[in-house]
Amino acid sequence: MSAPDNDDIWNLYAKGVKKLGEKEAPKEAPPLKPKNNAPPPEIKETVTEQNLPEEKMETLLAAPRVAASVPAPAAPSCLYVPPAPPSCPWKKEPLDLRVERNMSLGDVVIEAKLDLHGQTEASAYDAFKEFVETQSKRGKRMLLVITGKGAGGESVLRANLPRWCDVPPFDNLVLAVRTAAQHHGGDGAYYILLRKRSG
Repeated sequence: MSAPDNDDIWNLYAKGVKKLGEKEAPKEAPPLKPKNNAPPPEIKETVTEQNLPEEKMETLLAAPRVAASVPAPAAPSCLYVPPAPPSCPWKKEPLDLRVERNMSLGDVVIEAKLDLHGQTEASAYDAFKEFVETQSKRGKRMLLVITGKGAGGESVLRANLPRWCDVPPFDNLVLAVRTAAQHHGGDGAYYILLRKRSG
Protein backbone atom coordinates (compact mmCIF):
# COMPACT_ATOMS: atom_id res chain seq x y z
CA MET A 1 0.00 0.00 0.00
CA SER A 2 1.51 3.34 -1.08
CA ALA A 3 1.95 6.17 1.43
CA PRO A 4 -0.51 9.06 1.05
CA ASP A 5 0.95 12.12 -0.60
CA ASN A 6 0.71 15.64 0.80
CA ASP A 7 -2.41 16.60 -1.20
CA ASP A 8 -4.40 13.66 0.20
CA ILE A 9 -3.36 14.50 3.75
CA TRP A 10 -4.39 18.16 3.27
CA ASN A 11 -7.77 17.30 1.78
CA LEU A 12 -8.49 14.93 4.65
CA TYR A 13 -7.54 17.63 7.17
CA ALA A 14 -9.44 20.44 5.44
CA LYS A 15 -12.66 18.43 5.12
CA GLY A 16 -13.92 19.37 8.60
CA VAL A 17 -12.58 22.93 8.55
CA LYS A 18 -14.91 25.85 7.69
CA LYS A 19 -14.09 29.39 6.74
CA LEU A 20 -14.60 32.28 9.15
CA GLY A 21 -18.21 33.60 9.04
CA GLU A 22 -19.50 30.53 7.16
CA LYS A 23 -22.60 28.88 8.68
CA GLU A 24 -22.75 25.18 9.02
CA ALA A 25 -25.17 23.52 6.55
CA PRO A 26 -28.36 22.26 8.24
CA LYS A 27 -28.38 18.58 8.86
CA GLU A 28 -31.19 16.51 7.34
CA ALA A 29 -33.54 14.99 9.84
CA PRO A 30 -33.28 11.21 9.98
CA PRO A 31 -36.30 9.37 8.54
CA LEU A 32 -38.93 8.34 11.08
CA LYS A 33 -38.84 4.74 12.07
CA PRO A 34 -42.23 3.03 11.60
CA LYS A 35 -43.87 1.64 14.71
CA ASN A 36 -44.70 -2.04 15.02
CA ASN A 37 -42.81 -2.84 11.81
CA ALA A 38 -45.52 -0.97 9.79
CA PRO A 39 -44.48 0.12 6.29
CA PRO A 40 -43.46 3.77 6.05
CA PRO A 41 -46.30 6.09 4.99
CA GLU A 42 -46.42 6.88 1.32
CA ILE A 43 -45.46 10.46 0.59
CA LYS A 44 -47.66 11.97 -2.07
CA GLU A 45 -46.37 14.79 -4.13
CA THR A 46 -48.25 18.03 -3.50
CA VAL A 47 -49.47 19.81 -6.60
CA THR A 48 -47.96 23.28 -6.61
CA GLU A 49 -47.39 25.93 -9.19
CA GLN A 50 -43.64 25.04 -9.21
CA ASN A 51 -43.99 21.36 -10.19
CA LEU A 52 -46.88 21.73 -12.69
CA PRO A 53 -46.38 22.41 -16.41
CA GLU A 54 -47.68 25.83 -17.44
CA GLU A 55 -50.49 24.35 -19.61
CA LYS A 56 -51.86 22.21 -16.77
CA MET A 57 -51.69 25.09 -14.31
CA GLU A 58 -53.79 27.27 -16.64
CA THR A 59 -56.37 24.46 -16.97
CA LEU A 60 -56.65 24.11 -13.20
CA LEU A 61 -57.02 27.85 -12.67
CA ALA A 62 -59.71 28.07 -15.37
CA ALA A 63 -61.76 25.14 -13.98
CA PRO A 64 -64.73 26.24 -11.84
CA ARG A 65 -64.56 25.41 -8.18
CA VAL A 66 -67.18 22.89 -7.09
CA ALA A 67 -68.88 23.82 -3.86
CA ALA A 68 -68.97 21.20 -1.18
CA SER A 69 -72.19 19.25 -1.43
CA VAL A 70 -74.60 19.98 1.38
CA PRO A 71 -76.61 16.94 2.48
CA ALA A 72 -80.34 17.27 1.86
CA PRO A 73 -82.52 17.49 4.96
CA ALA A 74 -83.88 14.17 6.03
CA ALA A 75 -87.47 13.49 4.99
CA PRO A 76 -89.94 13.39 7.87
CA SER A 77 -90.75 9.92 9.02
CA CYS A 78 -94.50 10.44 8.63
CA LEU A 79 -95.86 12.41 5.68
CA TYR A 80 -99.25 14.07 5.97
CA VAL A 81 -101.63 12.84 3.29
CA PRO A 82 -104.67 15.08 2.86
CA PRO A 83 -107.97 13.24 2.85
CA ALA A 84 -109.55 12.59 -0.52
CA PRO A 85 -112.41 14.92 -1.36
CA PRO A 86 -115.82 13.33 -0.85
CA SER A 87 -117.26 11.85 -4.00
CA CYS A 88 -120.08 13.98 -5.33
CA PRO A 89 -123.16 11.87 -6.00
CA TRP A 90 -124.75 14.49 -8.23
CA LYS A 91 -125.02 13.52 -11.83
CA LYS A 92 -123.47 14.52 -14.28
CA GLU A 93 -122.24 17.02 -16.81
CA PRO A 94 -122.17 20.69 -15.76
CA LEU A 95 -125.29 22.51 -16.88
CA ASP A 96 -125.82 25.92 -18.38
CA LEU A 97 -125.49 28.58 -15.66
CA ARG A 98 -129.05 29.79 -16.24
CA VAL A 99 -130.41 26.25 -15.84
CA GLU A 100 -128.32 25.69 -12.70
CA ARG A 101 -129.60 28.94 -11.21
CA ASN A 102 -133.23 28.14 -12.00
CA MET A 103 -132.91 24.67 -10.46
CA SER A 104 -131.26 26.02 -7.33
CA LEU A 105 -134.12 28.52 -6.92
CA GLY A 106 -136.80 26.00 -7.86
CA ASP A 107 -137.81 28.18 -10.81
CA VAL A 108 -138.60 25.15 -12.99
CA VAL A 109 -141.67 23.56 -14.56
CA ILE A 110 -142.19 20.08 -13.13
CA GLU A 111 -143.40 17.81 -15.96
CA ALA A 112 -143.84 14.64 -13.88
CA LYS A 113 -143.66 13.71 -10.21
CA LEU A 114 -142.95 10.47 -8.30
CA ASP A 115 -143.32 9.98 -4.54
CA LEU A 116 -141.16 7.15 -3.14
CA HIS A 117 -141.64 8.17 0.48
CA GLY A 118 -142.11 5.13 2.77
CA GLN A 119 -141.23 2.47 0.17
CA THR A 120 -138.59 -0.21 0.59
CA GLU A 121 -135.38 0.13 -1.40
CA ALA A 122 -136.30 -2.69 -3.82
CA SER A 123 -139.80 -1.44 -4.56
CA ALA A 124 -138.56 2.16 -4.82
CA TYR A 125 -135.92 1.12 -7.38
CA ASP A 126 -138.51 -0.67 -9.56
CA ALA A 127 -140.91 2.28 -9.38
CA PHE A 128 -138.13 4.78 -10.19
CA LYS A 129 -136.92 2.71 -13.14
CA GLU A 130 -140.39 2.47 -14.69
CA PHE A 131 -141.04 6.18 -14.03
CA VAL A 132 -137.80 7.41 -15.68
CA GLU A 133 -138.11 5.12 -18.72
CA THR A 134 -141.75 6.10 -19.26
CA GLN A 135 -141.13 9.85 -18.96
CA SER A 136 -138.09 9.63 -21.24
CA LYS A 137 -140.20 7.95 -23.95
CA ARG A 138 -142.76 10.72 -23.58
CA GLY A 139 -140.05 13.37 -24.17
CA LYS A 140 -140.33 14.85 -20.67
CA ARG A 141 -137.25 16.57 -19.21
CA MET A 142 -137.84 17.95 -15.71
CA LEU A 143 -138.97 15.42 -13.11
CA LEU A 144 -139.45 15.66 -9.36
CA VAL A 145 -138.80 12.58 -7.22
CA ILE A 146 -139.62 12.66 -3.49
CA THR A 147 -137.53 10.32 -1.30
CA GLY A 148 -138.09 11.75 2.18
CA LYS A 149 -135.32 12.80 4.56
CA GLY A 150 -135.40 9.76 6.83
CA ALA A 151 -134.74 9.67 10.56
CA GLY A 152 -131.90 12.08 11.27
CA GLY A 153 -131.51 12.80 7.55
CA GLU A 154 -130.26 9.26 6.85
CA SER A 155 -132.82 8.12 4.31
CA VAL A 156 -131.57 5.13 2.30
CA LEU A 157 -133.58 6.22 -0.74
CA ARG A 158 -132.23 9.77 -0.50
CA ALA A 159 -128.64 8.42 -0.43
CA ASN A 160 -129.11 5.83 -3.19
CA LEU A 161 -131.15 7.65 -5.83
CA PRO A 162 -128.21 9.75 -7.17
CA ARG A 163 -126.10 6.57 -7.31
CA TRP A 164 -128.75 4.76 -9.33
CA CYS A 165 -128.59 7.55 -11.90
CA ASP A 166 -124.87 6.93 -12.47
CA VAL A 167 -125.30 3.31 -13.63
CA PRO A 168 -127.31 1.54 -16.35
CA PRO A 169 -130.05 1.81 -17.34
CA PHE A 170 -130.29 5.36 -15.96
CA ASP A 171 -126.87 6.67 -17.01
CA ASN A 172 -128.01 7.03 -20.64
CA LEU A 173 -131.33 8.65 -19.70
CA VAL A 174 -130.47 11.05 -16.85
CA LEU A 175 -128.44 14.20 -17.51
CA ALA A 176 -128.36 15.72 -14.01
CA VAL A 177 -129.59 15.27 -10.45
CA ARG A 178 -129.97 18.24 -8.10
CA THR A 179 -131.49 18.68 -4.64
CA ALA A 180 -134.93 20.25 -4.94
CA ALA A 181 -135.68 23.77 -3.76
CA GLN A 182 -137.41 24.15 -0.43
CA HIS A 183 -140.92 24.61 -1.85
CA HIS A 184 -140.51 21.36 -3.83
CA GLY A 185 -139.37 19.24 -0.86
CA GLY A 186 -135.85 20.52 -0.11
CA ASP A 187 -133.42 17.85 1.10
CA GLY A 188 -136.12 15.19 0.86
CA ALA A 189 -136.58 15.49 -2.94
CA TYR A 190 -134.61 15.64 -6.18
CA TYR A 191 -134.94 17.29 -9.55
CA ILE A 192 -134.15 14.72 -12.24
CA LEU A 193 -133.24 16.33 -15.57
CA LEU A 194 -133.52 13.83 -18.45
CA ARG A 195 -131.52 13.95 -21.65
CA LYS A 196 -133.14 15.09 -24.84
CA ARG A 197 -134.36 12.17 -26.90
CA SER A 198 -132.54 11.80 -30.20
CA GLY A 199 -134.76 11.65 -33.29
